[in-house]
Amino acid sequence: MIRYLSHFLKSSIPVYGCSRTEIGTEKRKSIKDGDSCNTYWIGLENHWGTHVDAPAHFFDDAFSVADYPAEYWIFKHPQVIEIPCSEGILVSIEHLEDKLDAKTDLLLIKTGFQRFRGEEKYSTGNPGVDSRVGPWLRARYKTIKAIGFDFVSISSYQNREEGRLAHKAFLDPNAAGSPILIIEDMHLGADLSKLEEVWVVPLMLQGIDSAPCTVMGVFE
Repeated sequence: MIRYLSHFLKSSIPVYGCSRTEIGTEKRKSIKDGDSCNTYWIGLENHWGTHVDAPAHFFDDAFSVADYPAEYWIFKHPQVIEIPCSEGILVSIEHLEDKLDAKTDLLLIKTGFQRFRGEEKYSTGNPGVDSRVGPWLRARYKTIKAIGFDFVSISSYQNREEGRLAHKAFLDPNAAGSPILIIEDMHLGADLSKLEEVWVVPLMLQGIDSAPCTVMGVFE
């Protein structure tokens, strides 16, 4: 069984700091109007919806999503850790200690906070991740290539400076260990107990730091 672990893009979506943002769409050709086909123009920011942050998001001359080989986006050993979180809580080392497997290549944090998606608190009261988690994971769990979660950003909107530090801690190409990519605003509402693989498919547009992505989970 294969399920989506990313949210569909719609005309109106929640983003970091705003519960309702409009995606631009314009119909350029229409069969009803006599054209031979239907064609749309689409406009959105690259950090809207389910998306992956690459090192170029916070560091010049660093890898963007288009710099990674195709096989990088196939995760054979995803691990889901459930950490119920209320508004503004930062996921810490203490939440994760002694829970990670040695083979984990994708860490998914399921908090249940996505139930507020579309409400103001999802965009401005979201949990985040403590900046100390990044170096800790990079040093101890070198197989982890990415982290994903069911809230809008690794940066808690209530503690934005700590959020900037967290982005840098995970993405810094010059720090010890390899960068850990960040998949924000995931759809983790289903039962994930039989998750076996995860496929992440970013929009491969050269010249941008990060990109919206489609995420699919392969279940037993």
